[in-house]
Amino acid sequence: MVAEEKKYGIGEVQEILVKEFPDVTISKIRFLEKEGLIEPERTKSGYRKYSRGNIKQLSYILRLQREEYLPLSVIKRKIQDLKSGKAVAGDMVVMSGHSSDHALTGAVPMSHDLAPAKLGITAETIKELIEFGIVNVHDGPEGKYFPPSEVKVLNLSKEFFRFGVEPRHLRMFVQFVGREASFIEQIIKPQLQHKDPNAKRSAIKDLENLIALSQMFTSVLLREALSGYLPRPASLEFLEEEATDSASLTTAPPREEETEQSSPPPDERMFPL
Repeated sequence: MVAEEKKYGIGEVQEILVKEFPDVTISKIRFLEKEGLIEPERTKSGYRKYSRGNIKQLSYILRLQREEYLPLSVIKRKIQDLKSGKAVAGDMVVMSGHSSDHALTGAVPMSHDLAPAKLGITAETIKELIEFGIVNVHDGPEGKYFPPSEVKVLNLSKEFFRFGVEPRHLRMFVQFVGREASFIEQIIKPQLQHKDPNAKRSAIKDLENLIALSQMFTSVLLREALSGYLPRPASLEFLEEEATDSASLTTAPPREEETEQSSPPPDERMFPL
């Protein structure tokens, strides 16, 4: 006889997740349900009951918000694709953060002369970034300017500076990218040189997938290298054993926070949309 899967109340779920996501609250979990990102079961009394799969899905959502800064609309579509089996390598482009906020990454060209005032980076620092090969300035009919891709680099460099990083320290990223680009070029170049238009289109798609795969692979290796300093993910098995031991001693009444009475709306500033 197959044992019935254990289900968790919303309070228990919050206790599990808070070990890895200290800011998660019951209100946030309810908010994610309201947005259609999670669908827990309901008892006849109306209480939410979450399966282990639900908890893993919540962890996945919170991790994408924390690490990839993805808006909920993108996360929702990603979950739908995963459930339907439509997720392919190309979806990694979304997971790797290419849908990030334009306010951070920049979306339009910018004059070289206006960049210091617009971006809040000193002219001397921008000069160093150019000298170290971190960013490239282009010549246009109206003078020197930074195209959108270079504005993204400038904005991201600025974020590094908040941690005491200097322009010269960013040279290692240029060196790493150069090696990665050469590696991917060796894989894809024969296909890109194909005369068949369909083959070329397919090669371009493969190139985008390889870029995204490389980014995710690097991200996983980096997090693993620094895992000793990061909070450990909550162990469902350990917490389930604790819950079983507690249940053998006493049966607690339903948690107050599990009732379906109206609750104040969550602070939407907590959720990057």
